[in-house]
Amino acid sequence: MTSAEALREKLEVSIFADDLFGENCYLIRRRDTNAALIVDPGLQVERVTRQLRADRLEVDRILLTHGHIDHIAGVSSLHTETGAPVAMHPDDLAIIDWDQIAQLRFAPPGFAPFSVDTELAHQMTIAFQDISVGVLHTPGHTEGSVCFLLGLDCFAGDTLFQRGIGRTDLPGGDMRKIVFSIRNVLYALPPRTIVYPGHGPRTTIEEEKLLNPFVPAS
Repeated sequence: MTSAEALREKLEVSIFADDLFGENCYLIRRRDTNAALIVDPGLQVERVTRQLRADRLEVDRILLTHGHIDHIAGVSSLHTETGAPVAMHPDDLAIIDWDQIAQLRFAPPGFAPFSVDTELAHQMTIAFQDISVGVLHTPGHTEGSVCFLLGLDCFAGDTLFQRGIGRTDLPGGDMRKIVFSIRNVLYALPPRTIVYPGHGPRTTIEEEKLLNPFVPAS
């Protein structure tokens, strides 16, 4: 068993998709402790919070792949519930319109502006107890889009989907940049890497290099 496979054995990933946008929030828990990470808490945050309470999990950190509402709407309530620090790339702070989000009819209860405790950058690592979480800056969907890498598991936000890529027609989007990010950063990962996207089912780097119609491998 490789070190990456051994790491995967230590972790359990639960997926919570919201009913409006189909956005995936990921609960990553350690099997050997009660520690957990939350990636992109959105409109489903109440279900996530109930699961945390039921399993008596302690959230080590809230990780954000980018600053769109469907990925951050639950951050403030989850931070209030758990006290966990928030990590996001600073380039995406500019696209968050706090007042507009608060007025949306689907904004979750308790929504409020939140502070970023850890500013992310390309190739930095975040400690999850004795596990290192790698950060990959992958601009294109937004300027501050990042992916999180735990061994052979990649939490890709809205950069790469199964047979798709993130839209680039919103503020901060750039088609040229997202193609570069996928081809030069994500496709450089081992083929067996599992991609957990911000929407839709999981896939692998190998599958997308072969079958993704938007970004061929070469």
